Amino acid sequence: MIMEPLKTIRPELLQLTDPQLAALLPYFVVFGGIAVVIILSVVRFMKPKWPVFFLSLLTVGFGIGAALGLLQEGASELVFNGMMVSDTYSNFFIIVFLAAAGFTILSSFRYLDHENLQHPEYYVLTLFSALGMMLMASSLDLIVLFIALELMSLAVYVLVGFRRADRRSNEAALKYFILGSAASAVLLYGAALLYGMTGSTHIRDILAFVQSHPAGLPPVYVLGAWLVIVGFLFKVAAVPFHMWMPDVYEGAPVPVTGFMTTGLKAAAFAGFVRVLLATGYGKGLSEAVQANFHDLLWVCAVLTMLVGNIVALTQTNLKRMLAYSSIAHSGYLLVGMLAGPGSEQGYAPVVMYLVAYAVMNLGAFVVLTIIADRGDSGLNLNDLSGLARRHPWLSFAMGVFMFSMAGIPPTAGFAAKYLIFYSAIQANEISLVIIAVLCSAISVYYYLRVLVYIYMRDPVGSPAASRMSVWSVAAVTVMVVLTLQIGILPAKMVSAARKAVTSL
Repeated sequence: MIMEPLKTIRPELLQLTDPQLAALLPYFVVFGGIAVVIILSVVRFMKPKWPVFFLSLLTVGFGIGAALGLLQEGASELVFNGMMVSDTYSNFFIIVFLAAAGFTILSSFRYLDHENLQHPEYYVLTLFSALGMMLMASSLDLIVLFIALELMSLAVYVLVGFRRADRRSNEAALKYFILGSAASAVLLYGAALLYGMTGSTHIRDILAFVQSHPAGLPPVYVLGAWLVIVGFLFKVAAVPFHMWMPDVYEGAPVPVTGFMTTGLKAAAFAGFVRVLLATGYGKGLSEAVQANFHDLLWVCAVLTMLVGNIVALTQTNLKRMLAYSSIAHSGYLLVGMLAGPGSEQGYAPVVMYLVAYAVMNLGAFVVLTIIADRGDSGLNLNDLSGLARRHPWLSFAMGVFMFSMAGIPPTAGFAAKYLIFYSAIQANEISLVIIAVLCSAISVYYYLRVLVYIYMRDPVGSPAASRMSVWSVAAVTVMVVLTLQIGILPAKMVSAARKAVTSL
């Protein structure tokens, strides 16, 4: 009796065609790289430090190359009975996730040496988390999406607590694990309710159910959809589901914090956009339900921008300041998601903003990784005093990243905010844009305050030992170039973002 259901599976579903195998190449590359890294980490006749480091970078590089080839082809291929898709949207985000993982690995090498944490597991967990992000962007089924979310999250739970002897790191990992598990349970329960109403966990079947009920949706469906959305709002740290982020960011190792604030946020929003469309937002919902969805997300976006920016004003610890800054940026991204159905740009501004945010924020955390003292101390504003005299290049780079986060031209942050606000105006979200601009003006104070300490204050105490290496300098240089390039010549990135969302 147990084996009986297997007879209903068609044999052809268990086989992959050549186009499907080609579509899965980035996943095969990353998974194969993880397997080889694990094997190298237990080989006894050599030290795994350098082989694991270089193999991790090679895995990321080959994965990006495979995804870039698929992106240029522009083909869309369903795999595993339509539970996953390889399209321009998923391949674009695969490049973003792997690039974030690669720069995190580059900036972590010297950091792990200084903290006596040079263990191969760090690189394995980073790659596993990136693989989960890749699956999130390509999932067309809520069960696959949940598995991808857990694969990504479980690896990051361990990375957050990687400094096992540090009480703050342990506390952050435990908080993140408990609250993250609760949010995953809420999301899974919402998926179960959607399955009970629609008879399917497939995103396209759920959307078909919505479009077949133009007069109104059952209350159980609406409850299930909101529970799924609440799960995603927790992952993107939107108010009022944001309280975990500052503590987790402060306790996690600096490179892990940078990876979380870029890769995890991009992955959460990549999955969020697909699920929001599946629940019917902007497509097929009755007018009353659409208004309720819109109003609640509108309030959430406003509160997220206000709370993130106002609380960031009071922070003196740079990791906590950037954590509340990240919350505020989630609010700007929610503005883009609200504007998506009514704008000519669609969800392209959200994609563009995620790329710009990943570049500038990861760059800022690489700088913090270099200047941090042992145990991630020395990351208060006072510790930056006179940094320009000791490290002119790092100070210039930090200035570029702070200007970009504040949305000052000619940087990537300005181009991304301009595109999101313009799309919101097209969608007639005028009041939301006014609030977003005012919140962005508030943020200028605490971003530029960092530069005041760097350039206009005398050094305090003895400087900490620098963790600068050729790898971290290379990472910072690339981030500075990308931040300025996207800001000065944004047309290519805008075009790529528009191409990415065509498959949606």
